[in-house]
Amino acid sequence: MLGVVGALVASTVSAKVITTPGSDVGAAVLLSDSKLGKRVCYYNDKAYSLGSVINVEGVVLQCVAEQDFEMNGQLKWKALKSEQ
Repeated sequence: MLGVVGALVASTVSAKVITTPGSDVGAAVLLSDSKLGKRVCYYNDKAYSLGSVINVEGVVLQCVAEQDFEMNGQLKWKALKSEQ
């Protein structure tokens, strides 16, 4: 009886792997739970926190809340000034 239950549980837990033509077999996307839920702005493959200011080709950008009424929403870059 225990063997039947074990086989039943094993069959419901197994995952089906689907590949598509042209996809990199073996390529994996890794999500680190330490990065999940963090609010950051990205530039040049670097993460910047809320309030960060950077200068990109004479344009000053600040990382701000996308919606000013949200306390945990997404962030975006906002142009502050241009030096041109």
